Amino acid sequence: MVSRSSLPRFFGVLACFSLLGGCVTDATSVKPGEPRSIVVPSNHRQVVARYIATKMNPGRVLRAEISRPGVWERPEFAGGPRPIVCARWTAEGPIIQQTHTIAFMFENGKISEVFDPQYINPAAGGAFGAWVKNAATCGKLSYVRYPELIKARAK
Repeated sequence: MVSRSSLPRFFGVLACFSLLGGCVTDATSVKPGEPRSIVVPSNHRQVVARYIATKMNPGRVLRAEISRPGVWERPEFAGGPRPIVCARWTAEGPIIQQTHTIAFMFENGKISEVFDPQYINPAAGGAFGAWVKNAATCGKLSYVRYPELIKARAK
């Protein structure tokens, strides 16, 4: 049972996450006059696959998906809108299959930031904070098959 005194605090935290999280829009909503620095490169699928295959150990990939490019509408004090692409893959783990999601942000046609939107950080709201961040970034994007990751891993 939630006490009445904790409800204002809960809604306050929820409002803060909503403001900090921003939202994700389709990359087609980027206006032609906006600076080139917020455009996902046309070869982003290969760039992301190469990054995952060389800098991470995805294991034996059973299924892979990549999102269509989107724009994460962050508040200006948090860096403003940035292009984002998310990759999701299921790999064979030591005991069970494990699904991973990684977000890639771009600036000037290159990967500028990589993060796990589902990472649970106790200082940032724990599991609830991870849920909000994933919902505001990778959770709203649509995904398509990603054979490039499986091919890059096979090399």
